[in-house]
Amino acid sequence: MKLQKALESQKAPNLILSDQILNEEGCQIVAQFLAQNTQFINIELRGCNINGRGFERICRSISPDARTLIAEWNAIGGGISALCDLLMNPSYQLQLVDLKNNRIQADHCARICQMLKQNTSLQSLNLKWNEIGEKGAQYLLEGLNGNRNLKFLDVSCNKIPEGLATQIRERIEQNRSSDLMAKNSTGIKESQRNVYQPVKTIPKTAATTNIPDRAIKKNDAIRVAQLKEQIDQELRQNRLMNEELTNRMNALRQEILSKEQAVSMAKRHFEEEVTRKSIIEAEYTQVKRQFDELGKASDYRQQEVMNEYVAKNKHVLALENEYMHELSQIRHDNKLQIDQINANWQPRLDGIQSKFNSLMKANDQYNQQLLRMKEFFLKMRLDHDENVKAVEGRLLIEEKAKYNHQIELLKKREMETQQTLKRAENESQSIQDDMQRLETNLTRDRQLIEEQIQQEREKVHQTHLQISKRSIKQEKLINNNIVLDHHIDNLIKKIDETFFILNIQKDRGMDDIQQRRLLQERQYALHKTNLQLQHQRILELERLMSNQEGNNIKLRAEYEKLCHIVQGKVQNAVIETCRLNLQLG
Repeated sequence: MKLQKALESQKAPNLILSDQILNEEGCQIVAQFLAQNTQFINIELRGCNINGRGFERICRSISPDARTLIAEWNAIGGGISALCDLLMNPSYQLQLVDLKNNRIQADHCARICQMLKQNTSLQSLNLKWNEIGEKGAQYLLEGLNGNRNLKFLDVSCNKIPEGLATQIRERIEQNRSSDLMAKNSTGIKESQRNVYQPVKTIPKTAATTNIPDRAIKKNDAIRVAQLKEQIDQELRQNRLMNEELTNRMNALRQEILSKEQAVSMAKRHFEEEVTRKSIIEAEYTQVKRQFDELGKASDYRQQEVMNEYVAKNKHVLALENEYMHELSQIRHDNKLQIDQINANWQPRLDGIQSKFNSLMKANDQYNQQLLRMKEFFLKMRLDHDENVKAVEGRLLIEEKAKYNHQIELLKKREMETQQTLKRAENESQSIQDDMQRLETNLTRDRQLIEEQIQQEREKVHQTHLQISKRSIKQEKLINNNIVLDHHIDNLIKKIDETFFILNIQKDRGMDDIQQRRLLQERQYALHKTNLQLQHQRILELERLMSNQEGNNIKLRAEYEKLCHIVQGKVQNAVIETCRLNLQLG
C-alpha cells in the first residue's frame, strides 16, 4: 500500500524511490510500473534492499529513453548481468549508472568487461565499496581497452592493488583527453571549411577562344598570383586561428587541471573523513570490547557471589543439620541418662519402700504388743504399779533406741536420693543452657551471613548501574557514528553531483565564469560541511575529556590537532573567499 502511494506520487521524468524496502514482490510492482510508464528517464533506487532477482525484473522494464540509473546501497550481486545485457543493446542510451555498495564480486566483472567492449553510450560508472579485488580489476582494465566513451569510473575501496588502480585511472584520463581533442579538431575543421572557398574556374566560351595565347597566359599568371596571395593570407589567418585555439586549449587544460585538483582535494577530504570514521569505529570497537569485558567481569563476579552465597547457604544448612543432630543427640543422651538413673535408683527406692513397709508392719506389731502390754500392765497395776512403771520405761527406751537407728538410716538414704535428683536436674538445666547458647550463636551467624549477602547484592547493583551508564555512553557513540555516516553519505552524494554537473557542463559548453562560480559554490559547501563535521568531533572530544577529567593524553592530542586544523582551514577559507570575490567581482 505504501509502495503504491509512492509510485502514484512520482512525476516524470524522475522516478525516486530511495530508502524503500523492496522485496521480490515490490520489485515486480516497480517493474510493472516502469513498463506502463516509459516517460521516466532518471531512475533512483538508493537503499531499497533490492536483491539480484528483483533487479533483473526492474532492468527488463527500463525504457530505452532512460539516461541515469542510481541503485547504490543494495544487494544486487549477480543481478548485474541483466543490466549488462541492457547496456549491450544499441537501442538503450544509459549515460550514468551508480552501483555503489552492491556486493559485486570479481566474477561479475567478466560480464561488465563484455559490456564495456560493446557499449557506446555509457559515460559514468560508479562501482565503489564492492568486492571486485585484483581479478575483477583485470577484467575492468581489459574492458576499458576496448572502450573510448567512458569518462568516469570509480573503483575505490575494492581491495584493488595500486598498480591496477593507476592503470584504470590512466585509461579513463586517455578517454577524457581524446574526447577533448576530438571536439577541438571538429571546431578547427569547421572553421577551415568556412575560410577556404573553392576557386571558381572561368568557363571557356567562344569569346575567350579568340584571345591570343599570350593574353591568356598573362591573365593566368595574374590569376595565379592573386590566388597565391589569397592562399598566403588565408594561411596567416589559419596560423593565427591555430595559435588562438592552442591558447584556448591550454586555458581549458589549466582549467581542467584546476578542477581535477579541486576534485582530488574533495576526494582527499572525503578520504580523511573515511579515515576519521575508521578511527571512530576503532574507538567504538574498543569501547564495545571494554563493555564486553566489563560484562564478563560482572558475570564472573555475579557468579562468584552466587557461588559464595550457595556455599554459605550450604554452610548454614550444614550448621543447622549439625545443630539439629547435636540437639537430638543431647536429647537422646539425656533420655538415656534419666532412664539409667531411673533404672539404677528404682530398685533402691523399691528396697527402701519395702523396708519402710516392713518397718511400718513392725511398728504396727509393736503398737499391738504395746497395747497388749498396756492391757497387761493395767491388769497388773493395782498390785505392781511401781514395778510396771519401771519395766515400761525400760522397755520404751530399748524399743526407741532399737528403731531410732533404722529411722535415721532411712532418712539419710532419702536425703541422698533427693541430692541425686537435684544433680540430675542441674545437669538437665546446663544442657538446656548449652542448647539455648547454640541457638543464639546460630542466629547471630545467620544474621551475619544475611548482612554479607545484602552487601554483595548492593555491590552487584552498583556494578549493574555502572554497566547501564556505559551502555548509555555506547548508545550515544553509536548515534554519533550514525550521524557521521549520514554526513559522509551526503558528502559522497555532493561529490557525485559535482562530477555529474561537470560532465553535463562539458557537454553543454557552459562558459568559464559560470563553471568557476558553480565549482567554487560546490567547494565552499563541501568545505563548510567538512568544518561542521570536524567541529562536531571537537565537541565530542571535549565531552569525552570532561567525562575522563582530562587524563587521556591521546584524546587531548587529537583535540589540539583538530583545533589547529580547523583554525587553519577557517583562515584559508576567508582568504580564498576574498580572493574569489575580487576575481569574480
